Parts: sequence; structure tokens; C-alpha cells
Amino acid sequence: MRWPRSLHLPLLIGLGLAAPASAEDIAASEPRDLSVTIYRDPARGGGGDIQLGQLGGFAVITETRTVTLPPGKHRLRFVGVVDGIIPESAIVTGLPGGVIEKNRDAALLSPAALFRAFQGRAITLKRTSRVTGKAVSLPAQLVSAGPDGVVFRTAEGEEALRCTGLAETFTYDRAAEGLSARPVLSVLTSTARAVTAQVKLTYLAEGFDWSASYTANVDPDSGKLDLGGWITLANGNSVSLPDARTQIVAGGLRREDAARLRSAAQPVTLNCWPQQRTHQIPRKPERPYSLVSPYRAVEDETEDYLQESNIVVTANRMRRSYEVPSPVRGAPPPPPPPPPQAEQLGDLKLYRLPERTTIAARQMKQSRLLDKPAVPFDHVLDLELTAYDSNAPEEVGRIREPGVAAYTPATVLRSRNDKAHGLGLPLPAGRLVAQQAHRGRMLPVGQPALRDTAEDEKIELRLNLASDIRVERATVRTAKRKQWQELTVTSARDSAATIEVRFSNSASMRFDFGDKAETFRRDGQQVLRVQLAPNSTSRVAYTVSWD
Repeated sequence: MRWPRSLHLPLLIGLGLAAPASAEDIAASEPRDLSVTIYRDPARGGGGDIQLGQLGGFAVITETRTVTLPPGKHRLRFVGVVDGIIPESAIVTGLPGGVIEKNRDAALLSPAALFRAFQGRAITLKRTSRVTGKAVSLPAQLVSAGPDGVVFRTAEGEEALRCTGLAETFTYDRAAEGLSARPVLSVLTSTARAVTAQVKLTYLAEGFDWSASYTANVDPDSGKLDLGGWITLANGNSVSLPDARTQIVAGGLRREDAARLRSAAQPVTLNCWPQQRTHQIPRKPERPYSLVSPYRAVEDETEDYLQESNIVVTANRMRRSYEVPSPVRGAPPPPPPPPPQAEQLGDLKLYRLPERTTIAARQMKQSRLLDKPAVPFDHVLDLELTAYDSNAPEEVGRIREPGVAAYTPATVLRSRNDKAHGLGLPLPAGRLVAQQAHRGRMLPVGQPALRDTAEDEKIELRLNLASDIRVERATVRTAKRKQWQELTVTSARDSAATIEVRFSNSASMRFDFGDKAETFRRDGQQVLRVQLAPNSTSRVAYTVSWD
């Protein structure tokens, strides 16, 4: 069937009117409420230092924003999300029409992005005239920008930026299109009527981490210590999270690696060297050559450098800078907030910080975890030996000259994480600094690691080796399935001490220490406890046999 010629134009117009309209961009408000839950880097565990540029943890971020949508299909933009966002994890609730699609807009505003955006376009070059020495402006075109440098074209030809040794820069004649100064997540949604709603955006973001650190002020005379703890929060992203409700999660989380979304565009660098000789561009003390803003040599270069660095040069001003102001007595500081309480999160523990906090961009901060004074502890010396002495000769009968091996035990502080010992709360893993008073000062005596410790679990802090205690073991006789061993423990300290010798691989071994020795089993190991008097030597003879 052929349509009449007069109907062709109306039909095309009708088809054109029936085409769907493009989605309108609408920005959501700034976050009105923030909640951040930070998970520790699983590979780092509880120990190790946090490197701000290499954070392997992540966070669950929930933002509450207000949106106003007219009827129709719209692209809703959430400006200011964390740049480490994992877009596929984003969940938006509260939209009447739901979410049709999600996009992470990665075209962020940066010097390199501006270079790429203005390739082939007109710019205004500002440089120093070689003839007059004055600043001049001239039109130019940006030809290329990449890792090897920036090339532009003027009426005199093509040149590389900042390769003349003179002050040189350029400006853009108009704003760049398609670049955002802050990270953006956009979602496509539609609504049949105008609506104003509170929506929640929840997503995972890379580039976070947290760690716990402790101090233990030890009083050996009273057998108690003061335990203090801090939580360090780290944010390696370029977006701050102000006044956020903050939680941390402790425990070993199994997690697959997720690649952080990064721009694949190449960086732009200025690889160039001035055309002058090096002696014509004097080097400032302890500073590299300046290729951006060359400076002139002066007769007293040191004085010029000090003035430029805002360092006081005159004697009168230096004297005033050393004056110590008299202390001002003010009101006493408010008491610290209560420590966060742990909540069960599956097999993990969740801690809520008692107050809102700001997790600033590319910064680390600390928040108080606990403050527990007068925690009782047991001070013992610990040594682990193998039950079977592999150094003994494989001979039956008496050995005339038995081999003697010497060992040094470690100092250990033992306690229990329960109410009776002043604790009774889950302790996340972290580093600990043990300190002890000496002549009016607190000096470190050890830096052990504290593992993730649940309630009612034992706490064992291994400090330094006790160099004034010496343990020697000798096998004086060996048989087919039996050894006669002897321990000699020598103490050179002026106070009494307790040493515990743990025998590993002793589950299937049989020990005979005699009636006077103090022995017991702990965690599947045979333990021998010896009480040492000041400046004394103790000997224990025993046998070890097996099937």
C-alpha cells in the first residue's frame, strides 16, 4: 500500500514527537546525615602500621539526602560521594520510581583532565618576553598533553610548555565541559508525579582502615597495670566525611579483592629542562631546581632564601620568638566520653564510637577506646622447649659428657579479660606499649602485640627476654624410648621470680618429675613451674618416655 504524498510529512512529524525525551540531570542535596562503618584490612590483621597511601580496608557509607523530582525520567546526581566508591555496591532507597541504572562519573576536575579537555582548543599563553622581560599574553592552541610533556602552537611555531627557562603558564578562555570538581554517582529514575523525598544512598568504598593501639603502665610492686586504648581511623580518599556516626568492625573478615575504580587516562607531566646552563639557575639550599617560577640570583642568596621561607632574620624578632608565654589557667577539661561498647555482628564485633566524628580526607585521627586502671596481672617468665631432646646422642646407656643447651626465658604478663580483672569487654587486636616507672619517668619495657581477645579469654603480653635468667638443659642418659633430662635454672636478679617451662609436642609423652615438682597441663602442653629465690640456682631432674 502506498501512502498519499500529503501524509508523508505529518507522519514523520508524529514519529518525531513520539520519540522519548532525554533524561534531565537533577542534583540531590548535600548529605544531611552520614554513617560510616570501617572494616580493617584483612591482610594486615591486627598488627602492622597503617600506611595512608596504601589502605587496604574499606567502609560502608550511608548518606541521607533530600531530592526534589518533577514528573518524568531524570538522572539523579549524588555529588560528593567518596572517590573510592565501588559503584556496583550502591543501593538507593526512598525513590518512588526505583533505580533504572547506575553510573560512576569518573571525569573529575584535575590539571591533567583540563589538559585533555582542551586538546586542540584555543588557550591564552602568558610568558615573559625575552626582549623586554615583561609579561605578555598571546593566543595559542594546545596540541597535545601526556606523560612526555605539553606541546602548544603559536604564530612562531610549535613549542613545549616551560622549556624556555622563563616564567610561563596559560589560561583557558572558557570552562571545561563534562568535568566535575567532586566525585559523582548518578542513577536513572522516573516518577509519575512531582515528589520531594528523603533518600538513603549506601555503598562500599575503598581506601579506609582502622587500627587499635594500647598503653600499659605496669606497676610490678602492686601487680597491677593501667590499660589505655585508642582507635586510629584512616581515610585515604579525597572526600571528607563530616560529623558522621562512626562504627568499626573487629575480627578476621574473609573478602575477595575488589579493584578500585580509577581513570585509565595517562597522567600529564612537564618533562623539560631550562635552556640556560645550571650555573645561571642557582640552586636554593636543600631545594630542587624550580622550573615553574625561575628566580633571580641575588648577592646574598641565603638572606633571600630565608626571607622567602618566612624565617625570622632580625635579632629582635628572634628573641621575641623564644619568649615563653606565662601559662593561663582555665577551666579543667571535660571528662572523656565513655568507651564504645561492642555488639555482636555474626562472628565479628562492632564498636560504636560514642560521639559523632569527622573523618577528614587523606588524614588519620584517634578516638578513645578504653581506660581501665588497676588491672591485676601475673608476672611470670616463660620458656618453651621440645619434650624430646633432639641434641642428645642416639646411644643406649650413660653419656659421659652430655650436650648442654642454654636458653633465655621471656617476661610475660598474664591476665584475663573478665569483670574480676577490671576488663570484661572485647578487645580488638593492636599494638601495645608496656611502660614502667623508673626514677620518676615512664620508660618502655616492651612492645608486644595484642590479638583479638573476646570476653573471658586470657591475655598474654610477651615483653622482653629476661637476660638475668639462664636455663640449661642436658640429657644425661638415653634409652630406646626414654630420656633422662636435667634442667638448671640460674637467677641473677635481686628479687624472687617464677618461671614456667612449657614442653611442646608433649601430648603423647609421659613425664616423671618426682613428688616435689609443681607441674600441670595447659592448652595440651606439659608445664613445669619453678619458684626462684633471689640470686639462686635450681635443678630439676626428670624423665621423658614415649611409646
